[in-house]
Amino acid sequence: MWNSLPQDVITNPTLNHPITYDPETLEDFTSKLSSVTMTEKSKSKGGGPAAKRMKAGGRGVPLRKIDYKFDPNYRFSEAPVEKVDDPTDFHPLYFLRTHSKNNDPADVQTQIWQCSFEPCPEKPHSKTNVVATCGGSSVCFINVEDGEVVLKYNRSTKTATAGENLYAQVWSTLILDDLGLRTMNILAAAGARSTVLLIHPEAGVCYQMFRTVPNKAAAVVCALLFHPKKATWLFCGHEDGQIQLWDVGIPSLPSYETTPVHLMTIPAVARDVYNLTFSCTHDLLIAGCDGGLFGWSIDLQKIEASDRLERTEFILPEVDGNGSVLDSVCMLRDDLLAAKCALHGQIYIFSLSRTLKKRTMNKARSQFETKVAGEEMLKLRWSDTDNYYMNMGLDPGSCILVCGDDKGALWVYDLADYVSGKVSSPLTEGPQLPLVEPVKILEWPELEDAEVEKARKLRLDTYDIVVDKCTVSPGGQHIVAVTSNNMVCIWKRGKEQDDD
Repeated sequence: MWNSLPQDVITNPTLNHPITYDPETLEDFTSKLSSVTMTEKSKSKGGGPAAKRMKAGGRGVPLRKIDYKFDPNYRFSEAPVEKVDDPTDFHPLYFLRTHSKNNDPADVQTQIWQCSFEPCPEKPHSKTNVVATCGGSSVCFINVEDGEVVLKYNRSTKTATAGENLYAQVWSTLILDDLGLRTMNILAAAGARSTVLLIHPEAGVCYQMFRTVPNKAAAVVCALLFHPKKATWLFCGHEDGQIQLWDVGIPSLPSYETTPVHLMTIPAVARDVYNLTFSCTHDLLIAGCDGGLFGWSIDLQKIEASDRLERTEFILPEVDGNGSVLDSVCMLRDDLLAAKCALHGQIYIFSLSRTLKKRTMNKARSQFETKVAGEEMLKLRWSDTDNYYMNMGLDPGSCILVCGDDKGALWVYDLADYVSGKVSSPLTEGPQLPLVEPVKILEWPELEDAEVEKARKLRLDTYDIVVDKCTVSPGGQHIVAVTSNNMVCIWKRGKEQDDD
């Protein structure tokens, strides 16, 4: 359900005093929500008609025609590398507590797991000023320029259990006409009980809910990814290692009628699927799992024929006896993969083209495998923490990569010179380099939190502040981070006086 915002305290560290939303703004926001008549539209409890006609994890019988070709409007393009002048000048702008359970302004326990900027359909490689965040039972849409929570979606207590948290989210831009002139941005979010939500923020509507595993209450979706060449195809990575592919369809407006159709299940080869990313050049779906790094060649004809997809395991070096628990993966460029192994204290970046050339069939002849040698990787020094699940984020244009730690700090890396070849490195088949240091570590600022003090709770920084996920806006203008203590942290590039 869409609900009005709690009057949570928002502290702007640059002003050093608490800021609350203006009551008139809250009234305007509530009045806008009251005009929305469509909320959780789907009434299906078993994942929709398609799910009822298949075994759990099996192939469903499509109730509508599925097109097994790339979207006609798809054109591959990649933003040019543009180095920013001041990658170290970031200052804290807004720190918001917007996912509070029961609207408790002193809730410091709800974990926020994901954040991502909304794509801008009119400008390729660009984003809007709105960032989506998910955690607890809610999804928030926040304008990073003014800190306003534009919309908040909260799972209705009638349809969600107390433990039905949201762990994953992803944006897609759907094309509504043949010419590509009419579009709509949707956000998919998912988590416990394998429930997937489809949200159209512009209209303020959650128009579809379905379960990927209808017969298993304990099933959890950990990762989501829309196919970049098929805007309605949604990959769902699960806690048991399975990856399902669904076609969520294009809703018919204004009724929003659509039927998600299960297309295939990629069998588990490791445990939890923590992250999914995609290389368009190689048509490669990449999964960071508890137990390894894997890639699948996404052949649309094989999916249509229910054939097994070609699989490759990327074998990374061990550090201090720690294996490969890949808790974060993302594409720095379409051929450059950034991967982080828990307990390694470093982030690896390497070329897929160079690595895939060396792959061979494994001994069991069940999959390809390739070893990523140390001299082929650019290695970034990162925290030596023994905590898991700190998810990095980046901007492919400026090549700024950010990863938080368990102290609330953000490690910022400026990689433009390495990607462009201005600095010779393994990314351009140059020499191996020593560990690359961050250009800046943004420390957790000292916050004034009146609501926590009023509730006589311990200070935010009493326990570890785990930064669960970071995201970077185009050009590195903003960094958004979400934390284990229910905070959305917005940093802005430039000197603080720029905002006066």
